[in-house]
Amino acid sequence: MTGHQILLAAYDRPVDNLNATDSELRAADGRVPGRRGLATRQRLLDATRRLLDTVAYRDLKVVDIAREAGTSPATFYQYFPDVETATLALAGDLGEAWHEDLSKLITNRDWDSDPDGSAHQVAAGMLEFWTRHKPVLRVLDLGSMEGDSRFREIRTFLLAGATTALTALAADRNCPGDPQASAGVVVGMLAHVANHQHGLERWGVSHELLVDTVAGIIHRTIIGPD
Repeated sequence: MTGHQILLAAYDRPVDNLNATDSELRAADGRVPGRRGLATRQRLLDATRRLLDTVAYRDLKVVDIAREAGTSPATFYQYFPDVETATLALAGDLGEAWHEDLSKLITNRDWDSDPDGSAHQVAAGMLEFWTRHKPVLRVLDLGSMEGDSRFREIRTFLLAGATTALTALAADRNCPGDPQASAGVVVGMLAHVANHQHGLERWGVSHELLVDTVAGIIHRTIIGPD
């Protein structure tokens, strides 16, 4: 079992990838939920995700999640011991899907015929991805900054989807620098800029200019000069 598989076992995997006999998925009391139990668990995770749009992570309460999911706090505690564990389960599930999304954002491009357009699509896609998923990504950033390795590992894994794809692209294109280092720097820069894009826009940097600038950095660093 790889380190990532161990991580997923700790947070449980998405319901779509499970059956009722999967021994890795257990409720808070140690039991393996049946199909209805899995559906209830997913409702609780969906409710957690919706609430993170409007409620700060540290202010989120079990009673809020239960009410949003249309169930009781007692039912919540059958699946998760606290809000943090539910949030980790949510982030672990989403991190797996987002890893693939970020990889495809890069690999599903025509880098041969249109490298400049591809770089713009990656830049715009990363900014849009961060805006769409900001509530959960914000929690991952917070946990990572506080030194919680569980949040940091999920964040690292989801970003690795982009890093691995860019590393392969840079190696194929004989980029000016080391492929892995170049990809890591670009993804770190993308994540930081995406996380602060609205602040930059308030300073007068338009979205179009931000995309152009990020795309230029991707092109020069990963593809190399024309």
